[in-house]
Amino acid sequence: MRLAEGVVWRASKRGLVISVPDGDAALLDHPRACRLPEFLEDEPDHPTLAARLGLPAGERLVGELVAAGVLTDGAGGARPNPTGPASRRVVLTRSGLEVTGIERPARWIDRHLVPLLGSAPGRVLLVAVVLAGFVSLLQGQPAGPTVSDRPLVDAVVGLVVGLLLSALHELAHAVALVHYGRRPRRAGFGFYWGAVSFYVDSTEAMALPRRARVVQALAGLAVDVVSISVLATVAQLSSWVLVTGVAWRLAVLVLLDLVTNLLPVLELDGHVALADYLDEPDLAPRARAAFADSLRGVSRPGTPTWMAIYGGVTVVGGLALLAGGAFVWWSAFDDLLRGLFTGGLAEVVAAVLLVTPVALGALVSCLGLLVQGLVREDDVHPPAGYVAQGG
Repeated sequence: MRLAEGVVWRASKRGLVISVPDGDAALLDHPRACRLPEFLEDEPDHPTLAARLGLPAGERLVGELVAAGVLTDGAGGARPNPTGPASRRVVLTRSGLEVTGIERPARWIDRHLVPLLGSAPGRVLLVAVVLAGFVSLLQGQPAGPTVSDRPLVDAVVGLVVGLLLSALHELAHAVALVHYGRRPRRAGFGFYWGAVSFYVDSTEAMALPRRARVVQALAGLAVDVVSISVLATVAQLSSWVLVTGVAWRLAVLVLLDLVTNLLPVLELDGHVALADYLDEPDLAPRARAAFADSLRGVSRPGTPTWMAIYGGVTVVGGLALLAGGAFVWWSAFDDLLRGLFTGGLAEVVAAVLLVTPVALGALVSCLGLLVQGLVREDDVHPPAGYVAQGG
């Protein structure tokens, strides 16, 4: 037995974190999990590996690892499927529609643009842009109208630019992954907690050193800071109502996304960075389970007290964050929505398309937080030999 081609791993205090070729990640929660690479050095057969892991659970564990594509036998019995998801250019997954090819632009940016931004002139330029944006934000919403006489155009332009900014955020994650010697396997477009979103398969980042994992998780937020700065500055300087309105609304929207992503409450970039910093790959489910247990007056062996507190913060803070975010979003888009809803059929349709994803995302997220925080997850601490799959 040996690790299948393309599998990468790292040892954590919770077990062995494994990245499998099809893009899924797994936490191997087993007393001898971190010794698995050592046990595989001489390519033992199935019974020998099972015995090393400890019978009888080892037998089941080896079978699960083979079924998950983590292990293969030395005879090449479980090789990558040339027609499998990893080899197709377009794949429909549970997360959304995924495509290959993100690695090429990420490598170009890492090779040509990152060195320029990291140079002394590049850093001075970035600092100047961010300072200008900070001053522009402090000035508040620009005086005068922020919706043109054709609100449908405002909505379409804002939607297109907003999607491009979201794609840039995700591209930054891919660039960071390439910078640290890993490969972004696919990029995707789908729904996360009911809201439309882009994403990049950063599974291979799980095998990076801790500092690199944290940087990779927060890379998109660095791009957001620059985007906010540029948008806010343009909004203050432009004399064109269309540009002023679109830029200011997007500046507020990206700032809202920045705060939502940065705070380690929802399972977004800030939470991923915190989990990597604490070396807790399954931080979210453990914290929610600990919080649910605390509400019932029970505790699980090996679960620290702070885990239940953090679980409560993610539920209560998450609900507050979603409510506050909805208020901020409505305040920023109120004038545009009024212009759309009082217009013709096309304008009303555009308004519905703007409101529906936000309302649906907030509703689904609130329900998800309540269910995850109040319903006990008995499979968070699975029996030895279980491979907990992740996205």
